[in-house]
Amino acid sequence: MLKNKGHMGKTIKFKSKEDYDFFLNDFKKSSLIQKIFSDWKYHGIYNTANIDFKNSIIHELLEKKLVTESQFSKYNYQLESLHLCLNADKKDLDESEQNKISISFYETSKALKIDYANFIEQEISKLFDSKIYYQIIPTFRFHFPKQKGYNWNDRYHTDIMLGHPPFEFNIWLPFTKVYSSNSMRLTPYDDSLEIISSCNYDFELLAQYVQYNESFIENLKDKSEPLEMKYGEYIIFDPRCLHCTQYNDTNDTRISMDIRVILETEIDNYSRKYATTGRKKMPFLPGHYFSKESV
Repeated sequence: MLKNKGHMGKTIKFKSKEDYDFFLNDFKKSSLIQKIFSDWKYHGIYNTANIDFKNSIIHELLEKKLVTESQFSKYNYQLESLHLCLNADKKDLDESEQNKISISFYETSKALKIDYANFIEQEISKLFDSKIYYQIIPTFRFHFPKQKGYNWNDRYHTDIMLGHPPFEFNIWLPFTKVYSSNSMRLTPYDDSLEIISSCNYDFELLAQYVQYNESFIENLKDKSEPLEMKYGEYIIFDPRCLHCTQYNDTNDTRISMDIRVILETEIDNYSRKYATTGRKKMPFLPGHYFSKESV
């Protein structure tokens, strides 16, 4: 019996062979990011004096009473040292691979919401000729050194296996320095397609292989690399790229944010209905997963 199911049971399901064929038609379409940026990824830089996520996150941590002023001030409010200010109950991971701090950031202050809106409108939307819809609630990740809570695996995945449409753009930006094992590992586009194809586009099988097939895991490690970035940088990559969070054996906390955006012109190109694979089954449509209005 498999004790650590990870993404298994939550992977995309198809209602019929026709539905699966529609999915493959979408999945095998050419990469939009390659068409726009001439590469499977785009490395960007934004002005942190204008959009100061770090300062807003520090205020958020204090306002939510996740850390005290006296604790944090000892470390000069350095986000990389956040783990030194927290009790284990706030850092440890639950069965869904989340900790209390990450969960608490599903709802954020007005200041952080403004930072997010400004980042989308002033930085991301300007990269595209078409208007974009953006993820309404971004995902904040607090990744602490040597986290406990469950039997750790570096679970490689693509958002597509969790129900996302292949037309999205994945955006990842750190608010701390990221390097080595405290960073995300990312697999190039062509290698990712080859690996997914080797599983015959069976994402339940892929979910098993990335956890329990040692040669498969080693191949992924050989093909992927950890991102080395600092505050003020971000990366956009094709949603079919396999990636994973690693066991953080550095001495630094990593704080980052995941965002998905989609071109306004691509919403009508779905060959099938796309929705999250979790309990809510939220459609990947404007006013649901994505913003009601495009920018």
